[in-house]
Amino acid sequence: MEKSIPKQVEGKSLDCFKTVELPSREEATKFFERIRSRLLDVNRWNEITKAPSATFTIMDESGNTIERPVQKADYIRIDIPGPGLPSAKGYDWVRVEDITETADVEGARILLTLRPCPDPTQDNTDTAHFFTLLATSSFLVEQKGGHISLHYAGRNEIVNTDNTSILDNLRNFMVGLGAKMGASFPQWKALTEGLGDIDNY
Repeated sequence: MEKSIPKQVEGKSLDCFKTVELPSREEATKFFERIRSRLLDVNRWNEITKAPSATFTIMDESGNTIERPVQKADYIRIDIPGPGLPSAKGYDWVRVEDITETADVEGARILLTLRPCPDPTQDNTDTAHFFTLLATSSFLVEQKGGHISLHYAGRNEIVNTDNTSILDNLRNFMVGLGAKMGASFPQWKALTEGLGDIDNY
């Protein structure tokens, strides 16, 4: 499943890891299911981080909030702390590129991958995110026996300064540079830790 995480080709990468050991396979299976449920409950990610963080909301193409577990091809609107994207009403946007789940006699795995995309509520086709279309954010959760591992993988993080709006490009440069210098690490680290926090359940 690690091979399914998009390859690092260009720009910066970011990785966060957490492992959990449970007393038995049965308990690990139950805990994996709870992690899976919370991973797909994107609208409540900010509750898991327990700190000032970005807010993620599953949306349809008309800009209506969707209250259900996230699915492949869904749009996710992101409200990050700090200056928003002018052309996208202050938000960044990603789309669910892939959700892959497998299970066998050894255990189970789920991989969720997001990629920047245009704001679906507007005609503007510019990428509504401070990283370019090449960037991805992936969450991989694996359970094997009593062991559970969580891995967040940010790949090909290149600042998006190719939009038609100069204000967009200036904002993306500022926010994207901060993210490349490590400003986004606490966000993803907190989410990875929160998902795998056994005391949260």
